[in-house]
Amino acid sequence: MYGEMAQLRAKARALRDDADGLRSRASALVAQADGLSSAGKAADAVRRRVQESGTELGKKAQLLDEAADALDAHAKAVDAVKAQIAEAERIARDLWNQAAHLAANVVNAVKDVASNAVNGFMQVIGAAGSGEPDHVRVSVHELGGQQVSDGQVASAKSFIAQVPSPPPSGSKDWIDVRGAAIRNGVG
Repeated sequence: MYGEMAQLRAKARALRDDADGLRSRASALVAQADGLSSAGKAADAVRRRVQESGTELGKKAQLLDEAADALDAHAKAVDAVKAQIAEAERIARDLWNQAAHLAANVVNAVKDVASNAVNGFMQVIGAAGSGEPDHVRVSVHELGGQQVSDGQVASAKSFIAQVPSPPPSGSKDWIDVRGAAIRNGVG
């Protein structure tokens, strides 16, 4: 989603090549000026001026190297962010799918449970007279025959309400989805 950094890295290599070219050209000009067989003020002035130009070309080459370094650093930073997004997506997509499945498929089951199983401190008075334990109706959440806590259901529903659909693959929004999962106690 955020582009391939290969083009940026290719531009950095091209800048470095240009910098090397400037240095090479500056060295060749200075060598030619130093190789002048002429003597005198004019020849010395030419040599000085070529030497100054060579120094200036070296500075320009250094600026190109710095620009190349900046492009490489930016590409590295983008790749690091893309890796963070991919990791967040991997985790958050799984959490979102689990929460969506739970929220969409949980059923509320009502069961008769012996009262002493619900609360060990309850006195079962009716059991003494009738010989049968008292029963309490309990509402529980189930998913695929497995009991699910009220908290898990509430967390899943809250998370899905905040993030009704997952963002596209590679989107930086996956980092926010992962944060929403954590805030809602999902996963």
